[in-house]
Amino acid sequence: MKKKITNYTLEKANEELRRKADISKRSKFWLGYHIAPPAGWLNDPNGLVFYKGEYHAFYQHYPYKSEWGPMHWGHAKSKDLIHWEHLPVALAPEYDYEAGGCFSGSAVVSGDDLYLIYTGHNEELDPKEVQCVAKSTDGIHFEKLEENPVIAAPPEDGSPDFRDPKVWKQDGLWNMVVGSGKAGIGKALLYRSENLKSWDYIGVMRESDGTQGDMWECPDFFSLSDKEDVLIFSPMNMEGSKTRYMIGKLNEETGEFAAQNSGEIDYGVDFYAPQTFIDDQKRRILIGWMNMWNKEMPEQADGWAGALTIPRELKVENNELIMKPVAEMIKLRQNKVLSEYTRKLKLQSLCLEVEMVVSKDQSKTAGFHLSSEKGETLTVGYDSNRKQVLTDRKGMLQGEKDLCEARYITNENEISLRAFIDRSSIELFIDDGKIVMTNRFYFTGEDITFTVEGNEKEIKELSIWELKATMDR
Repeated sequence: MKKKITNYTLEKANEELRRKADISKRSKFWLGYHIAPPAGWLNDPNGLVFYKGEYHAFYQHYPYKSEWGPMHWGHAKSKDLIHWEHLPVALAPEYDYEAGGCFSGSAVVSGDDLYLIYTGHNEELDPKEVQCVAKSTDGIHFEKLEENPVIAAPPEDGSPDFRDPKVWKQDGLWNMVVGSGKAGIGKALLYRSENLKSWDYIGVMRESDGTQGDMWECPDFFSLSDKEDVLIFSPMNMEGSKTRYMIGKLNEETGEFAAQNSGEIDYGVDFYAPQTFIDDQKRRILIGWMNMWNKEMPEQADGWAGALTIPRELKVENNELIMKPVAEMIKLRQNKVLSEYTRKLKLQSLCLEVEMVVSKDQSKTAGFHLSSEKGETLTVGYDSNRKQVLTDRKGMLQGEKDLCEARYITNENEISLRAFIDRSSIELFIDDGKIVMTNRFYFTGEDITFTVEGNEKEIKELSIWELKATMDR
C-alpha cells in the first residue's frame, strides 16, 4: 500500500461542504437548475457516465475555498438529467503521485464496477503528471488501484503537460486519449489496454497544424455513426478559440485521426473543457464548464464559484457538429407566459426558457434584453444587418462587460432562438443548435425587466416559460 502524504481526506472535504452548503445557496447568483458546487470551487466536468440506471457527473472541485486549489472530484447523480443530488466527494489528493491534485479524467463501466481514470498531478515530481485509476462497486465509494500510476510518464511525442485521459471501449479494447503538446504543437495521444491497468502507447492521434494551440486540454473522442468520428479538445493559446471539434475518421490500425472538417463548439465566453458520454438511449450527451479562466466571478464572494452547463445532445449535420438541449429540459417548464413583450420579475425568479422565431430581414437586432432598476442591461439576439448572433454584456455593472458575437448566415427567411436563463447564466441555441453561445452575467439589482426587442412583423413566434428551480433544496 502506497503511503498517504497529504492532509487532504474525503472525510475533511465532506465535512467542509456540510458546514458551508447553506451559505452558498443564499447567494443571489445561485443557479436554480444547473449543477454547482455545494460550496467552494468547480471547474471541468469529469467522469460523465450512465451507471446502474442513473446519470453521474463528477467535476474538478476544491471544497475549501471559492478559488482553484488542489483538485478533488465532486460528484452528483440524477435519474432524469434535471434533478441532481449531490453525493460525497469521490476523490481527494492523498498520495505522492497526486499531491497537487486529482486532475481531470473520465469514467467507464466494466461489468458491475465503475472506474474513474484521472491525472495525478504533483509539481514537485518529474514527471509531474501521470495517469491513475480508481474503482467502485457502488458508484459512490472509490478505491485507488495499487498499480497507480498506470501510466507513469509521457511518451517522447508528449511533454510534462500530459493530462485529462478520456477512455472508451472499442472492439474489445480500452482506448485512452490524453492531452499534451510539444514544441508549441498541441497533441492528442492514444493508448490501448486490455484491463485498464497495463497501457500500450499507440501514437499521436492528431496534432495541431501550428495554428491550433500549443497544448490540447480535455480531449474527447467518440463515434456518432459508422462514417463519422469526432475529436473534441480545448486548445491553450489559440486565438479566438476555446473548444474545438474535428469530424473525420480514425484509422484503427495506426491510431491516426484524419479530419475532414473542424469548428468551434460554443461561441460564448463562459464555456470550456466539455466532456461527452453515451446513455441508455444511445444519445451522445455533452456537458461543459460554464465559466472560464481569468474571468470575473462575483459569486466567489459568496463562498462558491463555477457551474456546469445544461446537458446537450450532439449530432452531425452537413458535416458540422450541432448540439441542442436534451429533451428532458421541457420537464422544467411550469407557467407559460403568452404574448408578453415586457415582464417584470425578481432576480430569484429569473429562471426562464425563451423560444422566439424572428425574421431574418428585420432592420435592427431582434431578440430580448434584461435590465434592472440599477440601469444595467444584457441584450441577446440576432443582428440581421451584420449577420451576427450576439450576447451584449457591455451594459452590466459587474462581471465581464463585453460583446460576444458569432457570425451566422442562413438561406432561410426566419431564425429560431431558444434561450435558457438561470439567474446568472444564459445558454442560447440558434436554429436547433447550429450556433450555441454560453455566458454568465451578474446583476447588482434585484428587480429585473424582461423586454422583447422587435415588433409583430419581426417576431414571428414567442413563447416564454417559467422554469422550476430544482437545485434550491
